[in-house]
Parts: sequence; structure tokens; C-alpha cells
Amino acid sequence: MVRIETPIGEMWVDEHGVRWHRITKQERITAEDAAVVERIAAELTHGEPAPGVVDIRNVSYAGREARETFGDPFGSRLEPATALIVSSSASVAMARAFIQITKPNRPVEVFTSEAKALAWAMAFLPAPPTPEAI
Repeated sequence: MVRIETPIGEMWVDEHGVRWHRITKQERITAEDAAVVERIAAELTHGEPAPGVVDIRNVSYAGREARETFGDPFGSRLEPATALIVSSSASVAMARAFIQITKPNRPVEVFTSEAKALAWAMAFLPAPPTPEAI
């Protein structure tokens, strides 16, 4: 499995075909950062859509421009569903409120567990694996 450094963390596609992005940058995420991440995401899957698991536990702030870049145009083309991993139940509540306000045009769900986020994202693979394969 190839892991690629992004301006804000690392990204890879797992053995199931789910694209992971672990964000480690704690400073402000810019629109320029987001544009590079979008390019890397497309390269990793050769332009094919893949469900994503995005670990945002270390994110303290993402500018409006970055949120817009990671929003619907990115998701519609490259990520048919996005599982967000956050660090606490308070973060889950805040993320869900933001999702309700922004109304993304793809499924987005929030988790505190990597295993649950992965299981949810795998349901959006072109041929989801059987429970025995997870």
C-alpha cells in the first residue's frame, strides 16, 4: 500500500479500495492545500471515485475556501461518500450540525471509531465486500 504525503497529512488507498486521508496539520488548512489534496486523491485512484475516510481529529481550523474545495464538487467527482473521524462526542455534534447546514450532495457521516468509519465507507464501494471480508 502506497502512502503519499499531502500538504496536510498522508493519503492512501487500502486493500478494500477505500481512500484514507489522515490529516496531521494542525494549523489553518488553506485552499491551496485543498487543491493539492484533490490532485493527489485523483492520482491515487486514477481518476476513479472511491469512498473516503478522513481523519480530522488533529484539525483545529479549516478556512472557508478549503471547506468549499473539499465540498460537493470534490465529492461528486472523486468521493461518493465520506466518513469523517473526530475525537469526541462534542466534535460529532458540531460536525453533524455543520453537515446539516451545508447539505452536501453525497452521504457524509461522522464517527469516533476508525473501524466503524471504514465499515460505513465500504458500503459505498462498487461491489461492497461480504461481512466475512471485513
